[in-house]
Amino acid sequence: MTGSSGGSSAATVAFVGIFGAVLGASVTGGFNYLSHQGDLDAKMIELSVGILRAAPTPETTPLREWAIDVIDKKANFSFNEQQRSALLKKQLPYLDAWGWQLEPVPRSGIDDKIVKKPPL
Repeated sequence: MTGSSGGSSAATVAFVGIFGAVLGASVTGGFNYLSHQGDLDAKMIELSVGILRAAPTPETTPLREWAIDVIDKKANFSFNEQQRSALLKKQLPYLDAWGWQLEPVPRSGIDDKIVKKPPL
């Protein structure tokens, strides 16, 4: 009788070991997914801000609307209608690492040159 009891406990130990390994891998995968989801949200917000920094044109209006919606959703921040309108019609001002405000200088309709202005 002790022989059949030993086989049963070996099967139980094997089952518990396999179950523990699967559960451990699942929990680790879940935490990995959740931690990287925040990284993806940050990248989407960074991309959206980059879009809003560009000078608005009629062609970029849908892209700017998308960028505003991404910030609304991913940053848990809601723009009111006045803010949304301003972001659609105006370029988002920004400072470089030294505190200089960067603004494009229009040249023949191309806004690709950057000049530095001292901080206000």
